Amino acid sequence: MCSPSTVRDAVNNALHENTRSRYGSFNPGTHTHARTSRRNQLSASAAAKVQLTIKHAWAESTLKKYGQGFAAFEQFCDSEAIPFHQQLPADEYLLCAFAASRAGEVAGVTARGAIAAVKAWHIMNDTPWKGGIRLRYTLRGVKNLTPASFIHDQRPPVTAAMLEALDKNLDCNDPRDAAVFVSACCAFWGQIRIGEILSETQKSFIPGRIPLVSDLAPPTSRAGSRVLKLPHTKTKGNKGDAAMLCRQRGTSDPINAVENHLCINNIPDNLPLFSHRNRAGGLICLTRKKLMLQCNEIWSALSFPVRTGHSFCTGGTTELLLAGVSPAVVQAMGRWLSDAFLVYWLGSTS
Repeated sequence: MCSPSTVRDAVNNALHENTRSRYGSFNPGTHTHARTSRRNQLSASAAAKVQLTIKHAWAESTLKKYGQGFAAFEQFCDSEAIPFHQQLPADEYLLCAFAASRAGEVAGVTARGAIAAVKAWHIMNDTPWKGGIRLRYTLRGVKNLTPASFIHDQRPPVTAAMLEALDKNLDCNDPRDAAVFVSACCAFWGQIRIGEILSETQKSFIPGRIPLVSDLAPPTSRAGSRVLKLPHTKTKGNKGDAAMLCRQRGTSDPINAVENHLCINNIPDNLPLFSHRNRAGGLICLTRKKLMLQCNEIWSALSFPVRTGHSFCTGGTTELLLAGVSPAVVQAMGRWLSDAFLVYWLGSTS
């Protein structure tokens, strides 16, 4: 059985470490409830490889959230004086009680996320997951009891007019401003999620996660359109995907923005595309946080509502649909796996 202290250490790792080893203390071989009959038939190296592979099944951002969810489960068990040996593996009634414990206080998605964290622990430790139909109905009830104050309208998309406002208020001869503007234009017109092109940290980046200069193909048309390779995407993971950057009318044209950015910042092929020079001439990564802070600072001064990173992708989708581009073309360009993108079209025309 994984002791509470071991779980707590793993949660702390999940919250504070930036490596894949933050769940490393979840070692199935140390738990008496693990199904050892199958493992006894495998070599130690084979079992270790299974565990290593499973640790990579979740995105880093997901593991961080799971750390918080698992901590909430621990705190609930402590508050209910659940004996340690009855906490994990968890039976369905305990899972239902945990999910229902904050009904009427949190959103349904919050409860589902916390349950998903507990389920991840069971998967990592090769223990039976006992969540069933009763748990599904409990989670449905939590969703139905979500406080009205937690129900928000969909975040409004970024618009072409907002990109024009960025152009007017940024100095595209300034290295950082040039990087901010090109990131915004590419995310908008390429229907790209911000997390697929920008780093989380300013001074470093994770190879294979965001595009390098070498991932930007040469012009493929007389208008200068380019294909941008996305090494890692939300839907395809490390398989990656490709975004098409097409020439657009107006000041938010991503092709002009790319050319200006590359000229101003002079970034080597093996470094992140959306980097910029600092005052000392060194290169640093533009981060998601800094992009949104600078954009929202400009937009707020012009009375635009605050936007999130996802608003660029949905904004480009909306703009293309309203411009009369075929939904099938928009879906292909935006790498949408379903017709869910049409909600932005319907919302704009209603």
